Amino acid sequence: MADKEPTREERRNYNIVVLAMVSMSVTTSTIYMVLPIFFSIHGVSRSGNGVLIAIGTFAGIISSIIAGRYSDSHGRKPVLFTGVALYALVFFLFALFGRDFNTFLILRFIEGFAYYMTPVAITTIAVDIFPRRERGRAMALYTVSGGVGQMIGPFIAGLFTEVANFNSYFVFCGSFVAVSAAIILFFVNETLPEELKVKPRTRARRRVNIHGFFSALKGLGAVVGIFLTAILIYRTGNTMVNPFFSLYLREVLHMNMTRMSFFFSVRALCTLVFAPIAGRLSDRYGRKPIFLFGIATLTGTMMGYRQVRTHGHVLIIRALESTSNAILQPTARAYIADLVRPETRGFGMGIYMTVMDESSTMGSILGGVISDIYDFGAIFLIGAATAATCFGIVLIGVPEAGAFPHYEECRSPDTPE
Repeated sequence: MADKEPTREERRNYNIVVLAMVSMSVTTSTIYMVLPIFFSIHGVSRSGNGVLIAIGTFAGIISSIIAGRYSDSHGRKPVLFTGVALYALVFFLFALFGRDFNTFLILRFIEGFAYYMTPVAITTIAVDIFPRRERGRAMALYTVSGGVGQMIGPFIAGLFTEVANFNSYFVFCGSFVAVSAAIILFFVNETLPEELKVKPRTRARRRVNIHGFFSALKGLGAVVGIFLTAILIYRTGNTMVNPFFSLYLREVLHMNMTRMSFFFSVRALCTLVFAPIAGRLSDRYGRKPIFLFGIATLTGTMMGYRQVRTHGHVLIIRALESTSNAILQPTARAYIADLVRPETRGFGMGIYMTVMDESSTMGSILGGVISDIYDFGAIFLIGAATAATCFGIVLIGVPEAGAFPHYEECRSPDTPE
């Protein structure tokens, strides 16, 4: 399964999944643009904003593990559909319910729980279908679907929030994500073969098994652990910046929502251009050199934010940062996918997303506190330091997956429970 040529039907199935994610990504691309300002309008401080952003990613820590386990035992499609449908629902709840911190906290938890199920299912579907030599391009295609949404979403969000109101924006988002849920329900086929499904445990063994979880975690192997540690470090610094970028644009550069949309859309353009290139290059030359190039670029852009104040210069740095993220997203996904075994594929991708979510949780909280105490320059400096640390760890401690004879020896032969 891992190295066979995908059939035409399998490729079509994956293309439908990617298509479904376009309408969903229209809304997800505006979360960091809209919600921090929406919360601040209703009296939430920067540190409070950090907590609200963090609670969503914290929920993702839980849902990513659940999604990984259930995608191995029940299939990828049920996990994907559940996440997308619940994510659509929460936008309607934002429009209907109150405007206080506690309500925001609950809704953000539900939103994060739902959203972070979807990347686990989608990346696992990609690995189910495509052999190693094509995974970079497959992950890039998924990243490009996000880029299309990022191109459209910020302009729509700016229009709705400036001309109409936030409620109209939330209703639009809920309706648009519902389209994704319908596409998944009616047109996407399951990709997990019956013979690879993890057999359900008996009732007596369904209780939480901490020992079994850590055994499964250990079974992923030392190299996977080193790589995930590097991802945790760089993402923590990077997500100290992302949730507060719209506040930086408004408070430091004094932009309105309409003009701000250009700064968020530039990420889409860079994703559409550079993600496919990164995917192809990582398939041809390996994950490691492309990943390291992306991390080095990110380090430079974080330092660049500290040096510029004009709109034009910040736009250039934003484009470079967006390029680095367009490189890192598909490359990191393909890298981790190469390192995990087929029988633990869903669990491995779930742990990867858990690390991504945990880093966002810590980064959002720290970013809010540090920007309240110091300024935005402090979080840019930390973002540069964490990216540089990740570069060093991967350079020294993570080999190219599949490129060396000792690749199979890097992973534990023990099958997780």
